[in-house]
Amino acid sequence: MHVTDARDVRRVSVLKATGLIEAAIDPAYDTAQGSYRLAQAALVVCITDEGHAEIERLRGREGSGASPKKASKSKLEPLDYLRAIERSAFPLRVEDRQEIGCVEALKQAGFVDAVISPALAWKDAGGEPQELAVIKRITPFGRAQLARGATR
Repeated sequence: MHVTDARDVRRVSVLKATGLIEAAIDPAYDTAQGSYRLAQAALVVCITDEGHAEIERLRGREGSGASPKKASKSKLEPLDYLRAIERSAFPLRVEDRQEIGCVEALKQAGFVDAVISPALAWKDAGGEPQELAVIKRITPFGRAQLARGATR
């Protein structure tokens, strides 16, 4: 994701400094005046494992309070999910809560174009509120991430 707003560039630099994302921040050298000034652009490459863990912690989905059904499933990582849907036919309808969490993270990272419905949009047979996500496509940024992963 390319960022050019000054406030967003500052946010990117903080997230990069804390190890939550990988990013390239354009040099901020002003040759006309010979001094450094604030960077005006940044390219967010990906969210790190620490960043994903922080997202899960902030969502309150970390460990505690998980239902037995969720605890029995292995944790699905967003980038693994991206690899799993790489050759899918789009639009792709997603109803599984864990997969929707991945879709949300991938959407925030700019790897997919998706629409996520509110949790109360429809209910399953058990009467629990359900979410629905529809992935329209994997973005060029997402495809680049997949290509980087294939070379590792």
